[in-house]
Amino acid sequence: MKNILGIIIAILVSAILIYSYEEGRSLLQILSGFLFFIIPFTFISSLNSNFWSFVIVIFSIFFGYFSYKLDYYDLWIGVVLAAIIGLSIYFFRIKKLKVFSREDYKKHGKN
Repeated sequence: MKNILGIIIAILVSAILIYSYEEGRSLLQILSGFLFFIIPFTFISSLNSNFWSFVIVIFSIFFGYFSYKLDYYDLWIGVVLAAIIGLSIYFFRIKKLKVFSREDYKKHGKN
């Protein structure tokens, strides 16, 4: 199932990038929007405090306002790409496993 979702996400990201290139969108603006938002989307589970949630929301509001006022509409394509890639990393990452311990193995073997 994860392989199919990975293929779908890859096709979606490729389609967005090809569309942006064909329409003459600014790749620098797309990259800027992607870089500003990939870390918050990837580590969204780490936001256990209200303070960091507040900071990200305020940053997003000002980011949106200034991109609108300066006519940098292509930044939002990068934000969408960051959301697709970052949230897929968040939801489908490899689970942490317990490191192998010889002592635990020996104790478990004796019982």
